[in-house]
Order: sequence, then C-alpha cells, then structure tokens
Amino acid sequence: MPIPRPSTSPRIRAATIAAVTVLASVTAAPAQAAGQSAVVTQDCTSSRIQQTVVNGTSSATTFTLTWPGVGTWTAQVAAGDSAHFHFTRPSGTGYTFRTTTPQGFDQTNSGTLDCSGALSVRATMDCGTPHRLRLILDNRSAASRTFTVAWPGRSGSPWTVTVPAGSGHNGLYWTVPDGTPYTFNVSSGSWSDTLSGTSGCGLDAGEPGMNSQTVLTTSTVIDGLGKAARSVRIPALAVTNDGTVLAAMDARVDGSYDLGGGTNDIRIAMARSTDGGATFSHPKIIASPPATSQGYGDPSILVDRETGKVFVFFTYSPRPGIGFWSSVPGDTSTTAPDNTHIRYITSTDDGATWSSPVDLNPQVRHPSWAGMFASSGHGIQLASGRLVQPIVYKAGGVDHASNIYSDDHGATWRNGTSAATGVNESKAVQRSTGRIAQNMRSNGGGNRWYATAPDVTAAFGTAWNSGLIDPACNGDEISYLRPARGAPSLTGVALHSNNAATDRTDLTVRVSRDDGASWPAHALLKPGAAGYSTMAVLADGSIGTLYEIGDTGGIVFTRFTLPWLES
Repeated sequence: MPIPRPSTSPRIRAATIAAVTVLASVTAAPAQAAGQSAVVTQDCTSSRIQQTVVNGTSSATTFTLTWPGVGTWTAQVAAGDSAHFHFTRPSGTGYTFRTTTPQGFDQTNSGTLDCSGALSVRATMDCGTPHRLRLILDNRSAASRTFTVAWPGRSGSPWTVTVPAGSGHNGLYWTVPDGTPYTFNVSSGSWSDTLSGTSGCGLDAGEPGMNSQTVLTTSTVIDGLGKAARSVRIPALAVTNDGTVLAAMDARVDGSYDLGGGTNDIRIAMARSTDGGATFSHPKIIASPPATSQGYGDPSILVDRETGKVFVFFTYSPRPGIGFWSSVPGDTSTTAPDNTHIRYITSTDDGATWSSPVDLNPQVRHPSWAGMFASSGHGIQLASGRLVQPIVYKAGGVDHASNIYSDDHGATWRNGTSAATGVNESKAVQRSTGRIAQNMRSNGGGNRWYATAPDVTAAFGTAWNSGLIDPACNGDEISYLRPARGAPSLTGVALHSNNAATDRTDLTVRVSRDDGASWPAHALLKPGAAGYSTMAVLADGSIGTLYEIGDTGGIVFTRFTLPWLES
C-alpha cells in the first residue's frame, strides 16, 4: 500500500552507512577482539563507500570509526547486532578507516572508491509475445558512456548506444528462433566484455541466465472478473512445497487508486506456474469482497513448509473513503466499518482452490490502532516453525513496521513487537544466527532501514539506515533457501530486490553471502520504470522476481540463476 511521506524521518542509529555492490581493495591490521569485525565495500549505484561493523559478542559495545582528516563517528551496537557507516564521495576518493572498540578490536582498512569501470552487460530472453533475445547495458560510472555492440555476421552490426551516468539500457533486442547461437562483443573505451551462448528460454548452461514474461496487463480479461482491470499492481510471490509458483497481485478494477479510493473495487488476482516459472496460467480472481464498494488489496503469500498450507494475506477496506490514512481506532470487530482489516485465505492444494476469508481484526488489531495493513509480497517461516507475516499499523499518529505470528500453523495469530517507527512496508528475514532482521521502506525515502531482534516477540534494537539506496518503494529481502518440506534451515546467503535509484526506476537484485553485511554482486533486471518487487527461490535453485511497472505497465515475472547474478 503506497504511503505518502511524512515530514519526520526514522530514528538514526549510526551516523553513516552504505549499500554494496563492488568489494573494495583493503588492507587490514589484525583484530584483537573475537566476534567483532568490520567490512568495507563500495557501491557504485550510489557512489558510496560503506563500512559494516558486526558485534558477534554477548554484550553491547561501541564501534568508533576514524577517517584521518575527515572525522570520527561512533555506533552503539547491541549484542549480536550490526551497524553501518556510509560516505557518498566521487569516484577516485581514497580512504583510510580505523575502527576500534573498548574490547580491543583495532582494524585499519584503506582503499579507493573506483567507479570508472562500473559497466556491465548481460543477455536475457523475453519469453512471452514477442519472443526475443535482449541485452541489458548497465553504466554505474560517474559519466555518460557510449557502448559499441557487435554481433559478428549479423545484419546491422555493430550498434552504438549512449547510456547516461548511473543508469541502464535494454533497448537492443533481436527476434530470433530458440537455438540461435550468438556472440556479442561489447566495448566502451578501454572496457570490453564478450557474451556467447544460444538463445532460449531455459536456464541451462550456454543459454541467457535470465528470462522474463508478463503475467498480467491492463488488457488481460481476468477470469472471475469478466473484464480487464484498469490498473494492476502490488505483486506477491511464493513457491509451494511441490514447486508450484504462485503470483498474486491487485486487480484495481476502476482505476489506480489505493484501498479506500475511488469506487474501492479492488480484488486479488493470481496466476500459477506448475513448470517452475516457464509458463503461467491465465490470471483469475481468488479473493473478492461481497460488494464492489468493498476492497481487497496488498496480497502477501506465506507457505507453511511443515503442513504445505498456503496463506494469502490481504487488506480489507469496508467502504470507499476508508484506507490506511482515514482509518480510526476503536472497533476491533470483524464488521468494523471505519478501519482497515487484515484478512487471509488458505489453500491446501498448491493454490488451485481457496478457502473463504478469515478476518483478523479481533485477533491482532489493538483498540488504539488506526490504519493497519499487511505488507505485500510474502511472509516467512522461521527455523522454529513459527509463521511470520509483516504488517504496518498507525498508533499515536506514527507508522510502525511490525509482524504478526502463529505458532499453531495459522490457527491463531498474535502481534509481535514494533520493529521501528517512521517506516512502513517491510520484509522480515532470518539470519544464519537465528536473529530477525526487518528490512524496511522509509517514509522519508533515500535508503532502506533495518532493525534486528532475537525474535519477532522480542524488543528490536534501534533502527539504522542501511545505505541501500531506495526511492521509498516496497522492496524485498529473502534468504536463499530452496522450497522443501519441514521447517526451514538457516543460511547466511541473502538476496535483496529494489529500485536502486532516487526514483522508481532501475530494478536491481543483489546477493550477500555474509548475512547482509556486504552485497558484493548485483544485476540490473529492468532499466527504466519499475515499482514494487518481490522474490522467491524456485525448486531448481533459480530465483524468481515479480515486479510491477507503474499503475498500467503490467506485472512481470523474471527468473535467473545465481551465476548470472554474480557474473
């Protein structure tokens, strides 16, 4: 649910922080304190140098970072927690960071922010209609760059494209049959790269490592609605225990308004894939309120790996004019007419059929809360088996990111603790340590924010600015875990998806192999306009992303491999 930005910002934990895409060259003195560490990385998407400090000890501590001649900063870091410092500087800036703690940790890192060669090219396939091979050119340097693309023996080769600084281009494509060999020699100044393979919509070795298809458009006649919706937004994505890919979204029947706006006729649509995301069924309505003046929106999918049951949470607006901002506190009944509710439906056959809605107002709404909604995208299951669904609520005039949870496979739901204020849509992710990290959209925009806790029922530490550039748009973070029966395991590998820009453009996916302390690899999935996005790991280990393109640009599904992402 998009939320206007208030004038206040979230609480700041550390003075500085940064997002990461390219590892820095560093030299480090030995550290004297076990369990404490500092990692320096570089992010050319936002021209930043970042240091992440990790306190793996059992006691809170203070990290002090000194950049000689520039300044000194401190971060109070709880036991088992981390914090970040970031500095926005031009390419070519040299730095020396000395980081210390009272326990004897003392480390010096030196390097130079180098974005002069921050260029890349990747091959992808458009797998719907039209069916074509495409290149994505990415220029994260500080200057406009002209790329020359040669396909030896191909008519019209070579082609030249000028890509502005800090942006991408995907306008070069070729309509060719599957199985067509290709070789692209791509260069810009002293930089060059060569891509070779065979066109096709699989993800086998030698094929492009990503393909995409549009799942729903504003010209698609939706089953159960009998016509097309004028706006399609708010993607949700998950994979069931048998590998079925479920893609849900808002069908905003009469216009682009959020819940409570216009006629309030919004319903939940879904498309399913039983072949690992290669193809999808025709979209159909799976949740529709009793009257067109009532709205269901903002879907989020949660799979109970132990039972196989699938939950789709969504927000209910009882009448036009009742949205997040206009809701009032007080009534916690299932029929409350003046505030938004959270409801869910369930499926026990991998999304083929769905139950009647269950209203959670009596279970999770506090009488002091005004607006409340389920954060769209997906929930998670913890290693303990606990089911967790992120939510947003307004109390005392302040927005809170929080979670609801169930320890009885969804029979009952309770409220977790507030992760932070001044933030809204979020995703919860469980780290390899078992701790919960809440990755949050800031009301003030600019960057993603984090808060961490031992569990969703425990107190979260003070929220901190991650430095991952973000235009105040719902993004995603997931653990890299294949769908499997039984409670999930723990992993330090994470994936992050959002618009890595100051506006809703340039959808980018990153990978971390150290619990989010650094994000050394990234791929630009969609240059230009893109909005909300959400991810899932597919049964074959590839990664699916479902994203929107504005109010009317459609809902697009991509799948790609980790090697493609890390190339």
